[in-house]
Amino acid sequence: MAKSESITRLFNILKQSRYPVSKKQLEEKLECSTASVERYLQELRDTNMLNIIYDREYNGYKIEHDPEIDLELPSHLFTTQEVNALLLIEQIINDLEPGFLEDDTESLKQHLAVIRQKFSGKQKLEGERIRMINIGKRQGNIKHLTNATQAVLQGKQINIDYDSRSGGLSAKSIINTRRLSPQRLTHYRDNWYLDAWCHQKEALRTFALDRISTLHLHNIRAKIISDETLNQHYTPSFGIFGGQAEHIAILKFTPHRSQWVAEEVWHHQQKGLWLDDGCYQLEIPYGNDTELIGDILKYGDQVEVIAPQMLRDKVRETIKDMLKLYQQYQTD
Repeated sequence: MAKSESITRLFNILKQSRYPVSKKQLEEKLECSTASVERYLQELRDTNMLNIIYDREYNGYKIEHDPEIDLELPSHLFTTQEVNALLLIEQIINDLEPGFLEDDTESLKQHLAVIRQKFSGKQKLEGERIRMINIGKRQGNIKHLTNATQAVLQGKQINIDYDSRSGGLSAKSIINTRRLSPQRLTHYRDNWYLDAWCHQKEALRTFALDRISTLHLHNIRAKIISDETLNQHYTPSFGIFGGQAEHIAILKFTPHRSQWVAEEVWHHQQKGLWLDDGCYQLEIPYGNDTELIGDILKYGDQVEVIAPQMLRDKVRETIKDMLKLYQQYQTD
């Protein structure tokens, strides 16, 4: 008999019995050992917070509870590992986006805190023991993230006012109003993005949540795009921009840097090859090269663009512009 089934049967035996049930009777009914009965009793106490007591007069066990309250077993029995996993997920969410889902999960967190205290004597998972360091994270509106999540999960349309930054810092900000059918939320490089069908453009688009100034949720069903179509649009090329992968970037890393790059995943369709000179060659499909160029430059002289020539030229021109920036401050 499965463990969860045995615990459920134990609960029903204790609940339905008018008198305390002896350990011997429990062994016979559950067809298990004394040690197993003791484990199941303890799990009912710890995981489900049931007040199971031993009655010396009847030499048996019973559940002590308010008779006016209907006693039911939760549909899922949490193990110690499951509780720790849920608490870890809570910690990760708090680190990713402090305050996100805080109100919605308060009762669950209180329940988990009680369970964890029973297991380990600790009210909560100490934050300093699990760290997530966010670099390059942009400050957004938690309310927009909450509403966007609700729209995605419930399949509702939204209206947003959006600043795409296309004009640059020196240009006047232009706010675009869009009607969207949200499809997916993506947490990418410490920032949140919304993949959605834009009803004005009649096409799939990606919106950075931190550039949304207002977001209104409507009780109108969203246009649902199939997973296959979403994957075809967003996953073929490198980075967050999506679209078709029109080019293949071939990058050659120095032997020193190759030790780490060879273990990294840049794209799910990448190809890697160790060369005879100890260098590692990486091939990546891409469409928009903006993000890719930024990643190439961060490796400095540890990487060389082999192909295509237009990507090689863009990287070279960017390096020349950077050099000019520093050369203008040179003094004899």
